[in-house]
Amino acid sequence: MTDYGVQSTGFVRKPLTIILAEIEAAVITEFGPGAIQTPQSPLGQINGIFAEALSKEWENAEDIYQSYDPDQAEGTRLDTLASLRLMTRSGEDTDETFRQAITNQGQARIDLQDIGRAVAQIEGVTYSHVWVNDTDAIDDNGMPPGSVCIAVTGGSEDEIAAAIRRYIVPGVTVFGTTNIESVIDGYCRTFRILRPIDVPIELTVTVRTFKDALGCPPPAASAIKAALISSLYLLNGDDVSYYRVRSIIESSFSNVEVVSILGNRDGLQPALNVAVDIAFIERASLSPDDVTVTVV
Repeated sequence: MTDYGVQSTGFVRKPLTIILAEIEAAVITEFGPGAIQTPQSPLGQINGIFAEALSKEWENAEDIYQSYDPDQAEGTRLDTLASLRLMTRSGEDTDETFRQAITNQGQARIDLQDIGRAVAQIEGVTYSHVWVNDTDAIDDNGMPPGSVCIAVTGGSEDEIAAAIRRYIVPGVTVFGTTNIESVIDGYCRTFRILRPIDVPIELTVTVRTFKDALGCPPPAASAIKAALISSLYLLNGDDVSYYRVRSIIESSFSNVEVVSILGNRDGLQPALNVAVDIAFIERASLSPDDVTVTVV
């Protein structure tokens, strides 16, 4: 394995002295040990020219490698990396200050997309969503003013706490139902996450089908059911409503009309087309065995 190029510790550039020694060794292999390669000899001069050219290529390779790292990139390459975060350099920004802005050095971040992505990528997480109440009053979900809520199903609580800690500064209210701990360098922080309660829903959907404008036959009830289950993605707190079901089915099939839905949870059956209420700490789930599509 080579000691130069991209290594686990970064990029290691091959020194000019090593390059020249390798060229001289290659000359001996080709022409024998009697080849004169002193710096003043013609062959030595040629060796020096090629060694310098190769050294510059190693410098270019190192420069390209560093250009992908905000901590090392400079000038226009730093501007290019900033554009990935939709940032532009102000007239007063030096490379150093702009680099700190790009990497958030010395700053804590509360970026919903970043928090959500970090939690979603944890092994074992099957559902996650980040909520924020940026008002000065308790919102409809019961979240306090200025609070953040991370709803997550599955995953290690230690890993979830570590992911949250990277983005949420001390003092920010984290709303939830479950306490998790994070200890780094002897300092402990307690976070709360929302572990949504799974609520199985039984759903009967009555539809009317007909040939479309081109005379094509309508889909089978099984196809309608499959389309509904695959497209009905519900967040915690989302009700199972007539509008939601109808919008999914009728946007998937031009020759299907939703007549009614009848949903129930916990053995409670509301009237036709009445939404099944799901609290913020709950999340509805629909298994294929609990969904029936009836064609009239």
